[in-house]
Amino acid sequence: MIKLLSLSALALGLGACMPGTPPAYLAAPADPAVGLQSPRYTAVTAGIRNYDVVEPGDWRELNRRVAPGAGTDPERGDSDDAARRGR
Repeated sequence: MIKLLSLSALALGLGACMPGTPPAYLAAPADPAVGLQSPRYTAVTAGIRNYDVVEPGDWRELNRRVAPGAGTDPERGDSDDAARRGR
């Protein structure tokens, strides 16, 4: 009970230090000289890519395309040969 009374007294004491009116920069009206862009219509699906069904591709070629440093190794050779050699 004493803690509650002391916290209440502290809150009332700090509340009395606050100014009665808000600062001018918070209560100032909007500046009519500032230009605004009018809102434009944007479709909900704007920027969405279309993913159609495709035939399965060669997995070796797909792996080669996404591998780090793709196309920088001239000694790489054909993927069929590399698979036969156990790479």
